[in-house]
Amino acid sequence: MAAIKLMNNSASFSDASVNSATVSALRSELSLPSTAVINVNGTIASDNDPISDGDFVATVTNNKTGGQ
Repeated sequence: MAAIKLMNNSASFSDASVNSATVSALRSELSLPSTAVINVNGTIASDNDPISDGDFVATVTNNKTGGQ
């Protein structure tokens, strides 16, 4: 289990405990689509990248445009 800072459908990071050890497993745990972009510690992560205690993880699940 990893204690991370997670930004998922929110404007700020919050404490979260996840069972996932990789980005791929996190996609499944959070029911994120395969098209979602996941950043770990400010870097776009691939599915094989690890998730560790203290990581800052942000998800983007759809394209946003200004004013919409």
